[in-house]
Amino acid sequence: MNRKSLQTLLFRLCIILNVTISTISIAHSDTYVDQKLLQADKMSMSNPELFSKLILELKDESIQLTQEQQNYLDYLVTQQLVFYGELEAAITSTKSIIDSDASALLKFRAKLSLVNIFAHNQNWTEGLSYLSKVLAELPSIENEEIYQLTLITSSSFYNQLGQYQLGLDTANKLESLNLKGKNQCIAEVLILESRFKLKQLLVDDPSIQQAIYICQISNQALPVSFINSYVASIDIENEKPNKAILLLNSTLPATLNTKYPRIIAEYYSLLAQAYWLNKNIPLTKKFALKALEYEKNTGTALPKVMSYKLLYEVAQSQKDFELALLYYQKHAIADKHYYNDSQVKHLAFQVAEHKSIAQKDKINLLKEKNQLLTTEQALISAYAENTRLIIMVLILTLSVLAFWGYRLLKAHKRIKQLAEYDDLTGIFNRRHFTQVARNALRYCQSAEQELSIIMFDLDHFKKINDTYGHACGDWALKKTVAACKSLGRQNDIFARLGGEEFCILLTSCNSLTAQQRAEACRQAIADIDTTDSGFEFLITASFGVTSVIHSGFDLDKLLADADSATYTSKRNGRDQVSLFQPDIKSKLYVV
Repeated sequence: MNRKSLQTLLFRLCIILNVTISTISIAHSDTYVDQKLLQADKMSMSNPELFSKLILELKDESIQLTQEQQNYLDYLVTQQLVFYGELEAAITSTKSIIDSDASALLKFRAKLSLVNIFAHNQNWTEGLSYLSKVLAELPSIENEEIYQLTLITSSSFYNQLGQYQLGLDTANKLESLNLKGKNQCIAEVLILESRFKLKQLLVDDPSIQQAIYICQISNQALPVSFINSYVASIDIENEKPNKAILLLNSTLPATLNTKYPRIIAEYYSLLAQAYWLNKNIPLTKKFALKALEYEKNTGTALPKVMSYKLLYEVAQSQKDFELALLYYQKHAIADKHYYNDSQVKHLAFQVAEHKSIAQKDKINLLKEKNQLLTTEQALISAYAENTRLIIMVLILTLSVLAFWGYRLLKAHKRIKQLAEYDDLTGIFNRRHFTQVARNALRYCQSAEQELSIIMFDLDHFKKINDTYGHACGDWALKKTVAACKSLGRQNDIFARLGGEEFCILLTSCNSLTAQQRAEACRQAIADIDTTDSGFEFLITASFGVTSVIHSGFDLDKLLADADSATYTSKRNGRDQVSLFQPDIKSKLYVV
């Protein structure tokens, strides 16, 4: 694990886990060993050097430990492994504690640690599995501080997973508890984060200043920086860049003092966005580059996506097209990683829900089987008289089995739909398109058949979103897909590659026929009546066409050449179809 990644994990653990454990997993005792164990537990996050020293002393062979004390020491050693970035070893050690004869509270804390480790590893499926176990056991936890910590960890995990409503619901439960100091600060910030992501937070909301005050009096600078970033984001979204710049610049020194890369990168990215709205090119470039300095070791952070996008737009405005092309490519890669990570989180949550349903179904089926066995035993003494009752019980059991089987089938189909299709337009998503397209290419190559690809994206689509709203933009995307599908064949492969970009793969089709099909789609899109959306505007698209004759049977080459032809259409005025010409290479991306 690299230094920055370890630092990120430690900051997260400090925010979530750094609470004073006054009631530990061993019986209270004044013995030397117990006091050292308790002291080490308190120092695990606040003073790592002293923590390591205490662990070394407790490992001394001359010290005789009871089994209970040894279990507690084993747990503290797992925390030491986390500190040194040895996460796989920490996972193995923590699971051993869960399977040992340790106390119930110590096992509970071990499961809670696994939730945080799996969140850092982005192993959302495992994290959700242990989170569900922790929440199921939570009602039995009498330790108030551990109870609070569990809800804080759960809310934080849900927010990281993108399930902000669950994060908000969980954080709201904390308000009824006796929170003080750092825990109260963290709870307030989690609520604000969830509301911000759910678009429920306004800049003049009194809860913002209340949360800042609570965090300041408990000397928590990092949460205050996160709150300020939410406020600045809302100001930028409301096109009030001057307010955002004033807030960010006035609080930047305190944020830099946190030395937390994630929030520093967020600050610099927001400053770049605000200065871009003010048309201040030099400062936009300066802060976008600063944001990238703090995000160089991550592949999914939103500040990286926004910074590359702004640098691309700056280079374009300065007519440095070679640099613009470089930044556009980097933005596309970062955006793809960010989108894919979001999809992975969403799929992990859906799979966890499916497993939960399946587990409940299994329990219900076992209950039904137990009821059936009880009934059969009762019927042994009166078989003849109760034949009708036996038949009714069997019919009921079969009905229940059929019902739950139907539910499982529906859940399976739903997960398959999420994994293969775009949930907005109903056509293939990029990942499934890639798999199907490669199979089609292999078939056409072996059968010596032609194959063509049409790629297109909507012209000035961002303007539609900005002017009429994202709901109108979604309407335009669905209408575009419907218009093109009405002209297609049953075996055409139609996919949404991302945003407003689409692709149609045509088997047994040459480039001339593909051009004619693309022209028909272009005309159908241009003819869309937009008045049903509540607004009147024009929808057009730029098309690029290529075939295996021009680009060969490599999917990446076909997509790249079709994309090149699409940008030829854009350069030539948009709303037209261009055929890829192998001897002409595009040197400029146009958006």
